[in-house]
Amino acid sequence: MLTPGDEESLLLDIKEGIQYALYLGKQEGRFTEDEIYLDKIRLNKLQYIVNEDRDLGLTFGWFKYGPAPEDVTTDTGVALGPQPGDDIAHLEESRLPSKDHLSTEGFAYYFLRELDDEFDRIVTTEETKVYLVDFYDEYAPKDEYATRFTDLYKASARLQQTLDAIGGGKDWHQNSTEFYYELDKKFLPVSEEIAKLDSLEHTLEPLEEYRKLLTSIISEADAEEELSSSQQAFINNAIRKFYNTVWDFVGQEISLETMRGENVDELRPKVETNAKKYRNGSWKAELNSLAERRESVGLDPEIEDMEKLESGGNGEDDEQSLDEEMVKRVSEMGAEVISN
Repeated sequence: MLTPGDEESLLLDIKEGIQYALYLGKQEGRFTEDEIYLDKIRLNKLQYIVNEDRDLGLTFGWFKYGPAPEDVTTDTGVALGPQPGDDIAHLEESRLPSKDHLSTEGFAYYFLRELDDEFDRIVTTEETKVYLVDFYDEYAPKDEYATRFTDLYKASARLQQTLDAIGGGKDWHQNSTEFYYELDKKFLPVSEEIAKLDSLEHTLEPLEEYRKLLTSIISEADAEEELSSSQQAFINNAIRKFYNTVWDFVGQEISLETMRGENVDELRPKVETNAKKYRNGSWKAELNSLAERRESVGLDPEIEDMEKLESGGNGEDDEQSLDEEMVKRVSEMGAEVISN
C-alpha cells in the first residue's frame, strides 16, 4: 500500500526517469534539445500512462487537463529538460525499494524502450493542447464513470488552443474578427457536452456567462486599430479566468466523481472545498471583477450593448434563456455548414 508520501516519492522517481530518458534520447539522436516540449501537463500525462500500464497504484482523478495522478493546476509554463545521470542522486535505486517499483533509470528505459516512439511523439509535439486531444482518444480511462467526460475534455482542449493563441501576445489581433467567430464556435461543443451531464449542470451558467463576457471583450478589441500593452495584459487576464475559475470549477466537480486509488480520502477534502467555493458563487465575483475593469483599458461596450449583455429577461424567462440561446447558436452553425 502506498501512503501519500510514498506517492510523492514515486512521482519524483518517474519525473527524474523522464528527464534522464530525454537525455538518453538526445544522445541517441532521437530528438534534439530544441525539439523537446515537455511542460507540466505532458509530464503528468506520462506519469499517468506508466501508472496505468504498470499498475503502480497512484491515486488520481480528472482535473483541468484530464486524468492525472495529481492536480495539475498550472498551465503549460513549467518546462522540463534533459538531465544526465550524474546529476541524479538516486539513478540506480528507487526511493521506494521494492520489486514492484522501477528505479529512476528503470523508468527512463521504460519510456525509451517500451513506450518508444510514443514517448518521442509526446515530448516533441509542439502544441500541448493539440497533443491532449490525441491523449484523450488513446489513454482516457474507459470505466463507466470516467468515459462520460472524454468528449468534454476534447472539446475543451480545442477551445483552449484558441484561448491560448489570444492570450499569447498581440499577433492574434491581426485576425481578430476570425478569432471572435472561432471562439464562439469552439465554446459551443463545450457547452453541449456539459449540458448532457446532470452532475455538471450547475457549471453551465458560469461557462456561458464567461463566454458572453469574453466575446464581448474580443469584439471591442476587434474594433481597435491596434492593441495597447495594457489592453493585451487585460485580455491575458481574461483568458486566465477561464483556467483559474470557469474550467477549474468543471474540473473539480469531475474529480469528485472520478478519483480512484488508495489515497482518495486524502485528496477528496481539498477538491470538495474548492467545488463548494464555486457552488457558493465565488465565480460570480471573478467575472464581475473582470467586467468592472474592462472600462479602464477602453474595452467596455457601448451602453446599448451593455444593456443587452446584462439583460437576463424577466424572472419567468430566466430559466429558459440559456437553452434558447444555445438552440439559436446550434441553428446558426448548422446554417453555416449548409451554406458552405
